[in-house]
Amino acid sequence: MKDLFKTLALTALTVCAADVAMATELRLSVETPPGHVRNLAAERWAEAIATKSKGAITVEVFPAAQLYKSADAIRALASGALDMSIQASPTLSRFEPNLSVITLPMFFGASRDDVRTILDGPLGDELWGMVAKKGIVVPDGGHFEFAPNNSAYTAGKVVATYGDLTGVKLATPPSPVVVAIMKEMGAAPQATPRSEIVLQLTQGQIDGLGSVTDLTIKGGKLWEAGIDNAFADNAGWGVYIPLMSKASLEKLSPEDQAIIQEAWSETVGWARDYAANELADARAVNEANGVTYHDPDPATIQAMREKMTAAQDAIVADGGMDAEFVGRVQAALTGN
Repeated sequence: MKDLFKTLALTALTVCAADVAMATELRLSVETPPGHVRNLAAERWAEAIATKSKGAITVEVFPAAQLYKSADAIRALASGALDMSIQASPTLSRFEPNLSVITLPMFFGASRDDVRTILDGPLGDELWGMVAKKGIVVPDGGHFEFAPNNSAYTAGKVVATYGDLTGVKLATPPSPVVVAIMKEMGAAPQATPRSEIVLQLTQGQIDGLGSVTDLTIKGGKLWEAGIDNAFADNAGWGVYIPLMSKASLEKLSPEDQAIIQEAWSETVGWARDYAANELADARAVNEANGVTYHDPDPATIQAMREKMTAAQDAIVADGGMDAEFVGRVQAALTGN
């Protein structure tokens, strides 16, 4: 009997050891703080993966740039040094310029449905394919929105008209196309990592932020860093994109790869709804914390849109974007 128990115990230990050996641990890096919609989506994705894999795959979420700042995270994904992330399209566009397409002037005044018509269809698949060629996979289900963007949120400097943008030093997402757009609008843009914005605001190195959204202000409580004015003109869009290192995926079995894909497909609907609801009340939260909004009239916005659309071809060329792809997106957007 003792020999039987010894045999059973050894068998159990062998099985446990095999289970441990097969367990997969992945790392997911985001630069936003805990509680941000990007972090919440990452956590839900991680939970879904653990549930669907019955604990065989675990994902540890590292917030607030504990592992990587955004640009470094993208390079780490491409090399396989990092497994997963969720990144904003303007930041990722430094890696794949065509991701700036929804930031272009043709998307000024566009709706969330307009963005989904493009990104949830064949053109979106084509765009994610461009990313995949560089070693980073966008899981099934794709993006969720955090915009529309507004042209300026400022500290101690009122921007109530497009003319007021002239010479204003605005931190922008680190996207050459965003910088080019803001310059064309007359501002003095400075591509700035998110993790440096508060310091630059409090030290007076910048006047505010450009081409960001109400959620940026609310999520970072940037009124505490001096933001007290907003120029709300719905100037283009931005989305968050879930990402998986192709090198990391290729180390997994086809079944485990499918689990990660399916887990995001089950998460993205929640992320879209949550972000939309959060955006809906973000302005009210910002106003309650002392941010004054200035809303240009529709005719003024349309005039700026027409001016910027005339400059779009040059912005596309200078930004290294595929003009033919951009043209097909514009045709799909306008129905022409």
